[in-house]
Order: sequence, then structure tokens, then C-alpha cells
Amino acid sequence: MKMKKILNLKVLLVFGLIFTFTSCTKDWEEMNTNPNEPTEAPATNILAYSLRYCGDSFFDDWMGMNNFLSYGGQVSKIQYIDESRYQFRESVVNNAWRDMYLTMLDLKKAQELAAAQGNPNLQAAAMTFQVYMMQMATDMWRDIPYSDALQGEAGMTNPKYDSQQSIYMGMINQLAEAADLFDPGSITVETDLGEGDLLFSEDPSTAVIKWQKFCNSLRLRIAIRISDVDAATAGSIFSKVFGDPAKYPVMSSNDDNAFLWWPGAAPYKEPWQENSQTRDDHGMCNTLIDTLKGLADPRLPVYAHPNPDGEYVGVPAGAIDGSFDMANISRIGARFRDDAAGFTPFMRYCEVEFYKAEAAMKGFNNGGVSAEDAYVAGITASMEENGIEQADIDTYLANPAVAWNNDINQIYFQKWISIFKEGEEVWAECRRTDVPLMGEAVGSPYQSHNRPPFRYPYPTSEYNLNSANINAVTDNAGIVDYFWGQQMWWDVRSNVH
Repeated sequence: MKMKKILNLKVLLVFGLIFTFTSCTKDWEEMNTNPNEPTEAPATNILAYSLRYCGDSFFDDWMGMNNFLSYGGQVSKIQYIDESRYQFRESVVNNAWRDMYLTMLDLKKAQELAAAQGNPNLQAAAMTFQVYMMQMATDMWRDIPYSDALQGEAGMTNPKYDSQQSIYMGMINQLAEAADLFDPGSITVETDLGEGDLLFSEDPSTAVIKWQKFCNSLRLRIAIRISDVDAATAGSIFSKVFGDPAKYPVMSSNDDNAFLWWPGAAPYKEPWQENSQTRDDHGMCNTLIDTLKGLADPRLPVYAHPNPDGEYVGVPAGAIDGSFDMANISRIGARFRDDAAGFTPFMRYCEVEFYKAEAAMKGFNNGGVSAEDAYVAGITASMEENGIEQADIDTYLANPAVAWNNDINQIYFQKWISIFKEGEEVWAECRRTDVPLMGEAVGSPYQSHNRPPFRYPYPTSEYNLNSANINAVTDNAGIVDYFWGQQMWWDVRSNVH
């Protein structure tokens, strides 16, 4: 299974955006066209490139470990601790913005090519992953270019910024359109996803339905994210999806996990493992380690290595230099960092069960599952994903600190534990729920805040190249603080600063 993905990745990751050129004379174009060099990449190749580039750019050491997982209390830096203390590097922020929009532009191109080729399934897959990335983008920066974005070829060089609320409404509509495009019952050579599907291509006969499940599960993620600020819209999404489960299936087992498995050979190694070969800058955050130890959670030795004394010890996020012994801190566990052919998790089945549990607590249609049953199913799915035996799962579920007691915070807490390595999602859910409750990094130079950052800094490239539009957003919002100037639209927490 993985061997086929390895071959696919090596063959397909050649082109991102392929630029085409036109000329004023037909003869000149014919004379200067090399028949051995295509001017347009197949849509499936562009999908492959986009999946890989997202994993390499946003689930790596620079973004995932240095920033998001530190903000979310799962991983912390133990050397060169600047980012965990919110001391950002302009080049990293600029690169993140560029990489995000370039990849979404590639996905737009893939959609257009697939539509032109009469391949609705490939078009819908590219639409789904574009929304996946757009949600990451707006949850990082809040108000960003959306309606005017990705139109550089049409002459739009200074896109306006849209409100996060309007971006979410647009993403909801785009996912609904993608969900209706998927047609797993009529797969032909012309309408399959091709070898560029690096998530589910090990079984082409089920790949489309797994992308369909990914799409509809992402609809639930978006609904839950906005459920405290727009319950009516969130509830309508749940009603639509669970009102027609045959048409809108969701992830139903760990076989549906949207994981990008890496080939394991240069230059396509799992980013955390590749970083570990030359760097030792990251350890486990004490927030997660202390939580797992306190619950006697059997995932602890999977998530973390013991220190040389056989103990599991974390370090505070953004710790003060000299306040800990590097040799004493637990490093990230083997499953998540030691395998060059390891995985990048875009989305997990267990999340869907936690969405169902929360939906039950909020009175949404979730297919008739009780909050307790969905909560137990979510924990069980995470345990099974991490190789935990059934007897240990049963013991854990019987723990009074874990057993269901009708508290929505239990759902938030167990979801936070279960989505280890999903950096931006971990940070987003911490901002939405305040679970676990975290303060500002102990080594932060600011020391005037009571929470980790609300947002990521805007890039200086936007101030230099799109100043009128970005200044309209920042001036109107009064954003004078890079990280805490404005809460997300969906973040309804009070008394946070």
C-alpha cells in the first residue's frame, strides 16, 4: 500500500503551477514549442503537489512545532525558544503567507483543469482541499483576501480583505458544492482521481468515497468551529449532512483518516523526522505530559519518549532559559517523529465522533447518537489509532476522571489529546474552547496577557505590496498588537487578553 504511494509521490511531485505562454503570431508559438516539455500539468499532478506542499509547509518544525503546537500546549521548544515565546521572524511569516496562497492557487488550477476534462470527482477533491487550506489561513490571520484572492492571472494584484465571517460562509458554500459534485458510483478512467491522490490512492475503488467523507467531515469541523457564534448555521450543516447520510457520508473508521504518508527517502521525508536528523530543538510540553500522566493515559509512551531516567517530563511552553535541564525533557514519541516514512495528519476519524458528541450537547442533528456514545467512540478511535489494546481502553474509560459525566469540557479535553500533531487545529480549538486553560508563555517578553496568541502576525510583504487593503483592516480593527490585537470571529471567550 505504502509502496504505491511512494512511487506515486516520486513520479508526480514535479510540477506545481505550470505557466503557459501565448504569442502574437501562431508561427512563432509553433517554432518555440518543445513537444517533449508539456506546458500544462495534469490536474492530478497538481493535487499531489498541493498535498505534499501543505504537509511540508504547515506540519513541519517551523510552523507546526515552533508555533502552533506550542500555542496549543502539546510541544515546546527547548533550544532557540523564540517562537514559543512569540518572538516571530518576519521571513517565516512572509513565507507562510506566500506558501498558503500559492498552494491554494495551485488547487484552483487543478479545479479548472478537472472541470474542463469532465472529471467532477477530481474537481471536488481539489475544492475540498482548497477549503481545508483556506480554513487554516483564516484561522491563522482572521480577515484575509478571499473573494478577490487567487486572481492574479486576471490582473487582480491588490486583493481586498474579507471578514472572517464572510470567508466562513463562502467556505460552507464551496464544501456544499464539492459534496454534490462527488459521484463515487460512476468511476471511470476519466472520472477517477488519478495517482495524484496521495491520501487514499492505495485503493482506487474507494478513493472517491473517502474524499467524499473527508469533504463532509470537514463540513462538520467548520460547523463546530462557528457553533458558539452562529448556532443556526452550524445546526443547518449538521442537519444537511446527517439528514442524508447516503449522499453525505462522513468518516466512519480509522481507515478513513486523511493522512499523508511520506515515502521516507530524500527529498520526501516526514518533516519532523527530517528535522530530528540535524536538530534537537523540541520537547514535549508539560501541559500534555502532565495531563496524560494524571489520567494514566496509555497513549503516553506513544506520544513521548521517556527521559534517560525512564520518566516522562515536559517543559513549559516558551520556557525561560536555564529553568530546565534539556537532557531531562521527554522528546516526541517514535510514531510521530522517528519514522522518515511517517505521516502528516490532516484530519482524523476520531474528530468526527467528538463533533457528534458536541452536536448532541448543543441540540444539533447528529444521526441520533448520544453525546456519551460519541464521546466513547472518539476516545476509542484515538486509542486504536495509536495501537492501544482493548483491555487498556476499557480501563481508561472506567477511570472516574475520564468516564462520561455530561460535561462538554470532557469532549473538548479528549479531542485536544487525540489530535496530537495537528498543529493549527490544536491551536484553533484551544482558542475556541479554552480547554486546556493555558496562560501566556512563561518566557514571553510581553507578560501582559492571560492567554496564548489569538492570531498570527500579518506579513510585512502585505504592508509593502498591498498596503491600502491591509491598512483598512488593521486600522479599522485597531490592531496594534501582532498576536493579541483581535480575537477570531468564532472566538467568543470573554475576559481574555
